[in-house]
Amino acid sequence: MATILIGHGYTNTRPEGHWQRRTAITLRQAGHQVQYPQFPNPAAPDVQLWQELLIAEASIAAETKPDELIFIGHSLGSVNWILAAGRGALPIIFDRVLLVAPAAPELLGAIPGYDLDLGRQDFVSNVRASAKELVLLGSDSDPWSPRGIQATFGDALGIEARIFEGAKHFSKDDGFGPWQGVLDWVADSGADLTLR
Repeated sequence: MATILIGHGYTNTRPEGHWQRRTAITLRQAGHQVQYPQFPNPAAPDVQLWQELLIAEASIAAETKPDELIFIGHSLGSVNWILAAGRGALPIIFDRVLLVAPAAPELLGAIPGYDLDLGRQDFVSNVRASAKELVLLGSDSDPWSPRGIQATFGDALGIEARIFEGAKHFSKDDGFGPWQGVLDWVADSGADLTLR
């Protein structure tokens, strides 16, 4: 069984019906170890506190000595993972990482400290070294990614992003409750993430 660490996004209080909450419940029912922490003050995040919690949770996950260690992030949760990875701060290499709809850094001005230096080779190398498999998933209609996920993150990281057409920001308001594609991806990295 896998250990899965889930990182939620900006303003997210892990509401009922959100796809990450539904994913956590379903994966726990299937016997996986799932960590789904509430990051502090999600409406006004403090980057240092979010980084500290992510690093602590990753350390706890590593101590479980899982068959596979997986991270699933959404929006700011994805950006938070990229920042920790780029700084070389994560205490373990993840087997697989799924970054769903990471918010474009230029739109995070209200949250000081999320400065992703995707132009620095050492930062990018650290991100790539923090996961054996790194998957970027974005939408062609995400208001938090006006240039598109490929131009914003994929090109810099040297990864071909997977595009889910019409998915907007993959939020509860966008209709993302139960999401079969993510559950399938946990079981098989080649699964179709666009399967609802």
